[in-house]
Amino acid sequence: MTSRLSISLGNLAANYQLLCKHNQGPVAAVVKADGYGLGSVAIAQRLLREGCETFFVATPEEGADLRSGLVAAEAEQAKIYVLSGVYSEVLPLFTRHNLTPVLNTAEQIQTWSPLQRPAALHFDTGMHRLGLPLQPEDFIGLPFNVELFVSHFANADERGHESIKKQQERALSCYSVLRAHYPEIQFSLSNSAGVLNDLDVPQLARAGIALYGGNPFVNENNPLLPVVRLQAKVLQVRTLPPDTSVGYGASYTTTEKTDVATLGVGYADGVPRLLSGKGNVWFAAGRAPMVG
Repeated sequence: MTSRLSISLGNLAANYQLLCKHNQGPVAAVVKADGYGLGSVAIAQRLLREGCETFFVATPEEGADLRSGLVAAEAEQAKIYVLSGVYSEVLPLFTRHNLTPVLNTAEQIQTWSPLQRPAALHFDTGMHRLGLPLQPEDFIGLPFNVELFVSHFANADERGHESIKKQQERALSCYSVLRAHYPEIQFSLSNSAGVLNDLDVPQLARAGIALYGGNPFVNENNPLLPVVRLQAKVLQVRTLPPDTSVGYGASYTTTEKTDVATLGVGYADGVPRLLSGKGNVWFAAGRAPMVG
């Protein structure tokens, strides 16, 4: 074996607890794309032990896999929301696996209504991606219980960005109208960066990238612990003279006498070729650039 991917569930748990300290209310875990590629079932199982009971996936197929992968007690405890909403051909997955859609369009609301099962409504407060228009009066009297108001920050990764306050005001205004008709509805606006902005808003936050150790901010040091570690063996070290090309297309040329190490890791291990000339690796002695 020339490479190894290590996943620290302990650091995952520590990141979750840090996020909980910054949020006024519970923190849900986003485990879409198979837990960001780390295994949604294992991630959810550990976070359930940390007190997390709500999970968000991208598609109903992901939700079905997560529900089926959890043991009976865990599966019953977990609440699973599907961010992409619902369409007619996947309705059986929702009922069979007790999944709850985040409804993004009027058409999705119409598809879900005959089931008379609870759902979340997603409103666009400034992300301009998925979401219903900010006209809450149009969504009063639906034939199902609206249990969660969902929206999404566009610029929370820049602490203090002017859009954060504007989106929060729009979201709370819409939420207050809905709450008068759906008294048990919860509020959910913050993503990972939103949580760490320490907003004074009780809510169900949705933590994604920060759980896995990714930096949710664009201009600050990362406050999270690393969860993923990719290690590789050094297969060969060569000392090259100046003006020597390295790699396909001679994409790198030495300017001085240079030690170049070849590592036993590549595309099949998740290292994209696009990192050539841009990425870095870490040795015991420090950081080294990827070349060639």
